[in-house]
Amino acid sequence: MAQPKSNVSLPIEITSDFVCPWCYLGEARLEKALKLVAPAVTVTRSWRPYELNPDQPKEGVDRQEYMTRRFGAEKVKVMEARMKELGKEDGLEFRQELIKRSPNTRQAHRLNWLAEQEGKTIARSVFKAYFSDGKDIGDNEVLVALAGEAGMDVKKVRAFLSSDEGTKEIERLEKEGRARGIEGVPFIVIGSEEIRGAETVEEMTAALERALQELKAA
Repeated sequence: MAQPKSNVSLPIEITSDFVCPWCYLGEARLEKALKLVAPAVTVTRSWRPYELNPDQPKEGVDRQEYMTRRFGAEKVKVMEARMKELGKEDGLEFRQELIKRSPNTRQAHRLNWLAEQEGKTIARSVFKAYFSDGKDIGDNEVLVALAGEAGMDVKKVRAFLSSDEGTKEIERLEKEGRARGIEGVPFIVIGSEEIRGAETVEEMTAALERALQELKAA
């Protein structure tokens, strides 16, 4: 299809939480759709926080105990096996058996906010660290290491995570999301198109095509 003018960028806003497997899946499917439909289009991506478990202790909790208490042992097995299957289809490796802690994700969202201010991309690395590598993304040092891998200044990041900087911004963004009616994640906005949930690559492709048509006509 015809592409929009080269000086025009396609805005994409992603609201998600780092402990949501569907958010990890949805982001991967979006990337596939972008490569299929708009490989040459400049994309302006912004991330918005959505804490599924805002009352989780800062140090997190034992994941197995938490998941069993919330869903039941048998249901957890079924859910995790299903995510492994779906992940393979989209090139993701879910290794939930490695995850020891169910974290509080506030620090991860703060780091993601900081990375965005610096023009860096770190969200995918955080998802992978949690779901594929079993790392505790509620731990500051784990986040500092991820930031370093993304080219961020580790001393600055360590000091940032030890402060309250960015906290009000995270709270404001979450409040704005609720005011917009966002009650679940992932929630992806492409131009004027809204995608609620981890839709298929085909459905995301269709949404992208409509958004690109709007850009072309603008």
